[in-house]
Amino acid sequence: MYASAKPASIMTSASSIVHHTNGVQNYRAIFALIGLTGNYDIFGGNFVSPQSFVHAPGRIITREHEFIQPRPWGEMAPRVGADRFPLWTEMIDEEGQAMQLPQQIRSGEPYPIKALIGFGLNYRMWPDSQRMIESLSMLDFFVNVDIFMTDTCKYADIVLPACTSVERSELRCYGSGYIIYTQPAIAPLYDSRSDTDIIYALADRLNLDDPLFKAGYEASIDWILEPSGINIAELKKHPGGMPVPNPIKREEKKYLRDGFATPSGKLEFKSKVLERYTGRPGFDALPVYTPSQRSYEATPELAKEYPFILNTGSRLPMFIHTRTYRLSWTSSLRPNHPAADINPADASGMGINQDDAIHIATPEGRITVKANLTKMVLPGVINMYHGHPDADVNQLFASNYLDPLSGFPGFKSTLCKVEKAGEEAGNK
Repeated sequence: MYASAKPASIMTSASSIVHHTNGVQNYRAIFALIGLTGNYDIFGGNFVSPQSFVHAPGRIITREHEFIQPRPWGEMAPRVGADRFPLWTEMIDEEGQAMQLPQQIRSGEPYPIKALIGFGLNYRMWPDSQRMIESLSMLDFFVNVDIFMTDTCKYADIVLPACTSVERSELRCYGSGYIIYTQPAIAPLYDSRSDTDIIYALADRLNLDDPLFKAGYEASIDWILEPSGINIAELKKHPGGMPVPNPIKREEKKYLRDGFATPSGKLEFKSKVLERYTGRPGFDALPVYTPSQRSYEATPELAKEYPFILNTGSRLPMFIHTRTYRLSWTSSLRPNHPAADINPADASGMGINQDDAIHIATPEGRITVKANLTKMVLPGVINMYHGHPDADVNQLFASNYLDPLSGFPGFKSTLCKVEKAGEEAGNK
């Protein structure tokens, strides 16, 4: 159907595919179809728009990358996770792999981490989340910046209150060729400040030898925007935003002129980058399907004891990660107890009724939740929304249950078992 419908595009969500231990290779296989069918970089297909600012296409040229990384990596200490996830390090600019942070804090290798400043850091986003919060507690000094007094903030030595987006200005650009420097609706409440005010104040106190940090946030934005001919002063004259002057022309098949950002300059179904890692498990140059690290195929003996597939990572629409479970008006939209989705056929076979207390267990641990019977999940699958403070499902995942290429956790598929609370002895 896809190959015969042209133009056609493939759209995926942010995490449903990559949050498997074979996620990158699955993505590669899917996206190979875009090239095979000629739907790459055409209107109506998967059209490519260069990023302008904060991962968004704005049809302008900026110096964001030069601002973020003024020195090459070779002049700096290795990024967190560089040894374990070399492909991530090679392909992703400016970022380490945060999933390796707990291990580096504990081991001190390749160098010790003694202090950490987090912006909205949420320890429940890590697999084996208890290990992550214990790792943060090993630091000499931990600061967290957040809008809310989260569970992570309770472990911090200092909490800096951040203001919301309606209390600060920020630059936004859009693929339509529109740009805006938002104006705050109200001044920051109480002692809160914007993230950028906090960062620039810290840079000032540290007396960093950086002229842009010394010049201030808006001067830095002007420097980033300079190639576009836009500046903050002009944007402030248009509080509702403005079309960008001389937007980059939208053109198809730019690869015919520019090639691809690959060693061969071509679209590679067999990756020459991955060929350099021959022999490392999961680093196949061709996108090969490998079963999830814990699955019926990969671990059949484990599946006998843990026969269900556990899926997590999705969110209820009224809750933002772990941040709004405590608001009475959002929690009133659904009973605010931790619950897991189970197919009625599976529930019936175990004598489980709606809202019964059940245990979900993996080799890493067990949580107790209520059963929500729904045909929205397939038989044999247990789905639980992540982030509930009273039953953190991410603690049921091993800390090393990660895609070997990206380092992303396999939150969408591991093995688990389900027991009706109070009947554990009978099941044993």
